[in-house]
Amino acid sequence: MRYCRQCKIKIADPTNICPLCQSVLEKTGDEREKADSMYPVVGVHRKGYKLILQICAFVCFVAIIVLALVNYLTYNGVMWSIICDAGILYLLVTLRFTLFNAHEGHTMKILMQVIAVMLLTLLIDYIIGYQGWSVAYAFPVIILVADMLILILMMVNFRTWYSYILLQMAMLILSGIIGAYILLNHMGNTLLAGCAIGVSALIFLGSVCLGDIRARNEIKRRFHV
Repeated sequence: MRYCRQCKIKIADPTNICPLCQSVLEKTGDEREKADSMYPVVGVHRKGYKLILQICAFVCFVAIIVLALVNYLTYNGVMWSIICDAGILYLLVTLRFTLFNAHEGHTMKILMQVIAVMLLTLLIDYIIGYQGWSVAYAFPVIILVADMLILILMMVNFRTWYSYILLQMAMLILSGIIGAYILLNHMGNTLLAGCAIGVSALIFLGSVCLGDIRARNEIKRRFHV
C-alpha cells in the first residue's frame, strides 16, 4: 500500500507514481516500518518541533501582556499594542500552520497566508483610523504577489502544475470580491484591483485552456464532479 501526500489518498496498485498527480508515492504500513528500521532517524524529531512551538507561544504570550501594559501606561490615543499583538499572532499562525505543518500542501498554506495577511492589514487600517487603503491598495497587492508565487511554483513543480488550479480559482474569487467592494463603495482607485482581477483571471483561464484535460480533471477531482 502506497500513499500520495499531494492527493492524500492510498493506492493499492504496485506503482511508485501517483496516477492522479504523478507525484512519487510514500510507503505505508509494514513497508514503511521495514524501511524505517533500515536507516537511522535524520533531522529534528516531531516532538522537537512541538517544543519549539510551545516555547514560541509562551514568549509571544508574555510579549502580548508586556505590550498591552506599556500601551496602557503610555496611552496617547492610539492602541498600537493591538497592531503588535496581531503581528505576533500572525507569526504564531505562520509557525503552526505553515512551517510546522507537513500534512498540508502548498495550496492551503498559501491561501492561509493570503487571508492572514489581509486580516492583519485590515486591522492596522482600522486601528489607526480606517481610510480604506487596506482594501484599495494592500489587498490587490497581496493577491498580485500570490499570483506571482503561484506562477513560480507552477514552473518549479512543472509536472504537477495543475495542482495549483484551485489556488488560482481562490485568488480570482478574492480579487473579484475586492473589486466589487471597491466599486460599490466608490473608493475611486480601481487600478490595482483591476490589475489583480485581470492577472488572476489570465492565469486561471490560461491554465484551463492550455492545460487541456489535466486541468479539467483537476477541477473535477477537487469539486467531486
